[in-house]
Amino acid sequence: MSDNIIYADFASIVSVFHTAYTLFIIIGFILIWAGYFAKWKWVRNYVFRLIHLAMMGFVGFEAVFNIECPLTWAEYRLLTLARIKHGSMPFIAGFVDKVLFYNFPVWLFNLIYFSFTILLIATWFIVRPEKTGGKKTGNP
Repeated sequence: MSDNIIYADFASIVSVFHTAYTLFIIIGFILIWAGYFAKWKWVRNYVFRLIHLAMMGFVGFEAVFNIECPLTWAEYRLLTLARIKHGSMPFIAGFVDKVLFYNFPVWLFNLIYFSFTILLIATWFIVRPEKTGGKKTGNP
């Protein structure tokens, strides 16, 4: 098997993971608010909410300090090693890339990421997560 194919396959895997990461944040946010109004208890799950906030917090941190996303860097590096131009990627990576990346200036992405991070921090306090499994009260 050619190294180029292996690098291209890994670029596709990184791209799909990147999309899953992004969708988890966006869909999670929508479900938290839908759950707030629908009174779904699971949207207050502390572990889910902590992971969700931490994932977006990482993106927000990158935006504030203008740090390139490690997933974007890895994908582009793998494509370079595969000798594939960005935009002429294998099917899966190409499709996912079109969904994830738009031709906007970096400062606009950073503003969106930072604003969304602030919105998620506010959501943490408005739709408060609840810790469960702690000390139980009442009779055994």
